[in-house]
Amino acid sequence: MQQSMSLHMDVYPLLDSLIHLLKREILVYRELQTAITQEKVILLKPSLDRLLESNSKKETVILKAKMLEEGRLKIVGKIAKMLDLDEKEITLTTLLSYADYDQEKELRECQSILNGLVAKSLTMNRNNKELVDYSIHFLQGSVDFINSLLSPSTCYMPSGKMKPIARNGKIVRTEG
Repeated sequence: MQQSMSLHMDVYPLLDSLIHLLKREILVYRELQTAITQEKVILLKPSLDRLLESNSKKETVILKAKMLEEGRLKIVGKIAKMLDLDEKEITLTTLLSYADYDQEKELRECQSILNGLVAKSLTMNRNNKELVDYSIHFLQGSVDFINSLLSPSTCYMPSGKMKPIARNGKIVRTEG
């Protein structure tokens, strides 16, 4: 019992580090949401320079998130080793039972905020993807139409409609 209580107390500094890191992740995910919102504005009124700048900002934020995730995984790995738990099975909910009252409260708050931020970011990003997909589809239709106008296989009839011109045979070369 005494050893178990001491083990719990030894994990407290790691949990504090995890909480600190989770709070930084919350800031980064809020930054990501801002970048996604700005991206949508740019997609609605596109400018190549603004789009490239937006992509660069978004990539930077995603890189920050990735670095924080790696840090979080290292801390969770240390906690898992200390508590003799399987690292892959640890969740914030699992860690709540090893935290003191204040840490538990902060972990629950971080968990709730992060769940909301991630879900909202995914939805916003999916909406932006739909805008891009629609734009690509529309542009492809325009390009196809222009290509059909420039194609030598069509001409206009007196009615104004386009008439396909029949191709006259193939060139065949034989050597005897």
